[in-house]
Order: sequence, then C-alpha cells, then structure tokens
Amino acid sequence: MIEILIYTILTSLFIGVILYLIINLKTKIKNSNDKVPYTTHELHINYIEPKNKDITSSKPKQLKEPRDGKKDNLQLIKGIGKIIEKKLNDNGIYHFNQIANWTDENVQWINNNIIYFPKKIEREDWRGQAKILTKEKSSS
Repeated sequence: MIEILIYTILTSLFIGVILYLIINLKTKIKNSNDKVPYTTHELHINYIEPKNKDITSSKPKQLKEPRDGKKDNLQLIKGIGKIIEKKLNDNGIYHFNQIANWTDENVQWINNNIIYFPKKIEREDWRGQAKILTKEKSSS
C-alpha cells in the first residue's frame, strides 16, 4: 500500500515538474519573440560605365542579311547565348568569319554597345573560336 502511495506521489511530482518546464519554456519563447530586433537592409545598385569607353572603337562590318540566306549558329561560340546571338544578328553579324575578322576596335565597339560585359569577348576568345569554326565550316 505504501508502495502505491509513493509511486503515485513520485508520478505526480514528475508530471508537475514536466508541466512546469513546458509552461516556463513557452513563456520564455513568447517573451523572447517580443525582444527580437527588427533590422532593415538596403540594396544599392550603381551602374558602372565601362572603363574602356574612351578607347577608340569602330563598328564591325555589317551585312544586311545572311549570305545565301543562311546564318551560322553563333551559339557554337562559348559565351554566345540566344540573347547575344540575336543582338549580333540585329547588328548585321551572322557568320563566324565576321567575328574571326574583328579588329581590337571592333571588339571594343561590340563590348560597349552590345555585350556590356567588359573583356567577355577577349576572355572567352570569340575570335579564336570563330576562326576554328570558320575553318571547320569551309573544310566540310
């Protein structure tokens, strides 16, 4: 009989402690949420003019339309995607050999007026890739 009484008392104490801890924890969580500092962040985006704007640039030779009505797939050149290919086509650039024959001034003009990624053409060696693709095209 005493064992049952002790067991009941210990169980009641254990349940009481657990309930106390749960209630205390909920109160701490509720109070801590009220004290969370709110911060705001601002994002500033500044347009940076291309550094090489002052360097002499010259628009590359343009074609009114692709030779024989068929343009090359300029996307075969690493770094040229759909959007850049369309911009090049809109500016009369349709063929690998046109890109292969660009001068430094032509590259500068393209960088400043079409691409807007400084040194992208040089970094990805578009002219070198275009020369290889021109040779492959002429040999087939």
